[in-house]
Amino acid sequence: MVKQVDVFWKAAIFTLIVFLLGVSLGYFMEGNRIKNIRDEYKQVEVEWADAKLLNSYFQTLNPFLCDASVKENLEFADRVYEEGLKLEKYEKSNKLNGRLLVDKQRYALLKVEFWLNSILIKNKCSVKYVNLIYFYKNNADGKERVEQETQSVILKELKDKYGSNLMLIPLPLDLNISMINVMKNAHGISKSPSLLINEKIKLEGVYSLEKLDRIIRIENGL
Repeated sequence: MVKQVDVFWKAAIFTLIVFLLGVSLGYFMEGNRIKNIRDEYKQVEVEWADAKLLNSYFQTLNPFLCDASVKENLEFADRVYEEGLKLEKYEKSNKLNGRLLVDKQRYALLKVEFWLNSILIKNKCSVKYVNLIYFYKNNADGKERVEQETQSVILKELKDKYGSNLMLIPLPLDLNISMINVMKNAHGISKSPSLLINEKIKLEGVYSLEKLDRIIRIENGL
């Protein structure tokens, strides 16, 4: 009887140890994923600090330097887009906590700044790339979520096709960011998903690849 009790307690202790190790491993892996997200946001923040300096430079842009400035801005857009894809991948595997939500708000604000930079360069240098702003909800559900996922896939195909000739800038509508709210109201954006092309063409709901491709070709003068 004593041996049976002893075996029982040993089994219980072993089970408890395995359970605690499993929980610890889970916390470690979750913490590691969160750290990866934070590291990606820090890298993006460095990139956007560079964007602020570019903005100051573009304000006094000499027309003779347009070619170099456009080239740098387009390359920067591609780097930011690729960084965004990595962040999206990390975010899908984690439920963001409060601190990471603040980082996400900062990232959204910096994307707005890049949008403004793109408008400035386009006006000063008369280039033909298209600004495409994708308004979505960070916490969408149901039909809205399905529509956003569908539109996102279509937009990625467009970006892959046009590359540096298309500035694809996703902006969240529901992160309580005043600057985005101002832009949303200024352009009459009332639902998600919505698209704003070259600050003048507003599209609400899901639009097919063919329709968007036709609009972008016209806006690019192709």
